[in-house]
Amino acid sequence: MRDLFIARKQRHFTQLLKYWRLVFNDHFIIALFFLFGALAYRYAQWLPTVAPTAWWVWPLVLAWLTLVTQAGQLATLVQPADPVVLLPQTSAAQGYFRAAFYYSAWRGILLSEAGLVVSLPLLLRVKDLSASALPWYVAGLVGAAAVLKWGWLKSAYQQLSFQRRGVAWWQWGLPLVGWSLSLVWPLVGLGFGLGCLLFKKPAQALDWRHAVALEQQRMDRLYRFFNLFTDVPAVQGKIRRRKWLQGGVRWLQGGPSAWDYLYAQGLVRNVEVGNLVWRLTAVAMVVTYFITVPWLNTLLVLLFIYLVASQVIPFYHQYDQIVFPHLFPLPAATQPAAFRRLMNRLLSVVAALIVVASWSVGRTSFLWWHAGGNVLLAGIEVWLLNRYYLKVRIKKK
Repeated sequence: MRDLFIARKQRHFTQLLKYWRLVFNDHFIIALFFLFGALAYRYAQWLPTVAPTAWWVWPLVLAWLTLVTQAGQLATLVQPADPVVLLPQTSAAQGYFRAAFYYSAWRGILLSEAGLVVSLPLLLRVKDLSASALPWYVAGLVGAAAVLKWGWLKSAYQQLSFQRRGVAWWQWGLPLVGWSLSLVWPLVGLGFGLGCLLFKKPAQALDWRHAVALEQQRMDRLYRFFNLFTDVPAVQGKIRRRKWLQGGVRWLQGGPSAWDYLYAQGLVRNVEVGNLVWRLTAVAMVVTYFITVPWLNTLLVLLFIYLVASQVIPFYHQYDQIVFPHLFPLPAATQPAAFRRLMNRLLSVVAALIVVASWSVGRTSFLWWHAGGNVLLAGIEVWLLNRYYLKVRIKKK
């Protein structure tokens, strides 16, 4: 049974790797690099402003660590057919689930430790420690993070039996109480976690249906995340008409030709291009909001507008291999003009959102020259991209 889990784990890695390559493409990695860099820079600037007597730091850190503990759930990799195929080997299935528990525990512990590392600088702002006591305090918190995560996953492992009472306590109560003790007395919190870890429920019959349901819920959440970036066959979406978007689609057309209608409808309905544009715009707004260096802020505004344009331009050839647009007697000159109108309106909205988000620079004293410069440069870039860059890309294709 252990070999069965190892084989499934390898197949699971191969399947995830196919999606990870599509998610973490070059543009997304660059966006994440700027996003985390901006957040870290802003976090470092904000820390000195926190007073040592701030009462809200303790509840904030406690809520953060309790939430981070929920990340990295139990991955059993069971299949819907297992309740039938593996039912005769239920007694030997403990080896399978034990291997799944150890595999999930180490991943979950690493996530908990990462969340603890993020919160430590804020916590040490309000915790008065001497140089000799600091290593012991940090070591106690690190151990508590590992033990609490291990105990939380063990509770999920034990919930595979028929008796599943107290799930909310093990999922939320155990981390909440454990971290409450650990933040004040790390060794006490470590002892509480060890006590919960040593607790063992009486042996119960395995509930295969419950195990399958938990794994399907975990994979559904993972597939929905992948579906934000690419089409996932395992996710079955529902088609719904959103009338409140109809006015925006009409405005996005920009002209009366059939190509205007086709490009506007296609961009809104296309999952890959449409979602990518709005995700990249959201990331750009967050990054430019937190970057407070004026020249770097302006540079990032121009860079993100270019990235959005470079992602939309390939959509011009979306219908080249479809026969129906070629059956209608449409003039050849209407296609580039329609796409140029679409790009002009789309980039104008994207640039406006990013520029408004970039106005956070100098919030204590609003920098009019910086805000006006961003508006002017963004407008010039949108005009250049539509006037020259779009033609070059289309001819190159």
